[in-house]
Amino acid sequence: MATSGVYTFSVNRDAIIRMAMLNLGKLEQSETPTSSEVADCSAFLNMLVKQWQGTTDFAPGLKTWTRRTAHLFLHNNTGKYILGPAATGWTQSYLTTSTTATVAAGISVIPVMSSSGMSSGDRFGIEVSTGDLYWGTILSVAIGSVTLTSPLTVSALTGSTVFTYTTVSTQPLKIENVMLRDSLINDTPIRVMPTSNEYYQLPSRENPVNISDPSSVYYEFQLENSFLFTDVAGSQDVTKHLVITYLEAEQDFVNPNDSPEYPQEWYLPLSLGLSKLIAPMFNAPWTALMEESAKMSLAIAQKKEPEKSSAYFQCGEIPV
Repeated sequence: MATSGVYTFSVNRDAIIRMAMLNLGKLEQSETPTSSEVADCSAFLNMLVKQWQGTTDFAPGLKTWTRRTAHLFLHNNTGKYILGPAATGWTQSYLTTSTTATVAAGISVIPVMSSSGMSSGDRFGIEVSTGDLYWGTILSVAIGSVTLTSPLTVSALTGSTVFTYTTVSTQPLKIENVMLRDSLINDTPIRVMPTSNEYYQLPSRENPVNISDPSSVYYEFQLENSFLFTDVAGSQDVTKHLVITYLEAEQDFVNPNDSPEYPQEWYLPLSLGLSKLIAPMFNAPWTALMEESAKMSLAIAQKKEPEKSSAYFQCGEIPV
């Protein structure tokens, strides 16, 4: 028996739209959707993938293909951090090195142990003498030094830790795990508080003398940029940072050839789900058979990545 040996079947935005219209009988095989039909159907398709992103898929399915790990660098004077496009010190990939000499305030040329991998425009964080991280932007890179677009406002000592990164990480839909990582790459688990009520009941969360390593965090999703709060008013050691595992949003459909950010098992429910959404727009009937097909395909896709959990039984005293 001969098989193809190929596993790369995919669809794109316009293919899903075409299949959805064919399902409704509103497109002949030789026809092409009009530009206005594509625009309207694309809007519905984007609404659909946003409804199904994260864990909101009407089942315990986890969108593991949108799981990311990012790094949040801390400050010694705040316990509130932005996570999203406006964030500073929030990235999926970073470099670290240290200074090779003392740098006075007002200096923009920073001597570093290694500048390999750094580029103009990268964000540059340096541990300064106040115990905080100062963030600037790299103007140029030379062997053994970088020049910032603006000078330091506080001095930095020899051997101070430096972090650099290029791209800001995405906004989390749901935070799954948080670890506090030190300079030796040792991780300490951090508890994620489930409710705002628990966070706001912490009596000294904003007390300026409450400076320590965080032991728990609370995440609050907001539009565009979200917030992460620590249980301390500042971090005592900014050479440590948080390593956060989270689920990010599904990417938008923008261009005709954009493929869905879903595994292959989801292509059929996306097509049938779009058919159901656009049926009223085309005055097309939605039959019981169509509904059964849509539900069945969605149920199968939802079981692609079932939620996993650990459970155990512990012997105890039997009440009398």
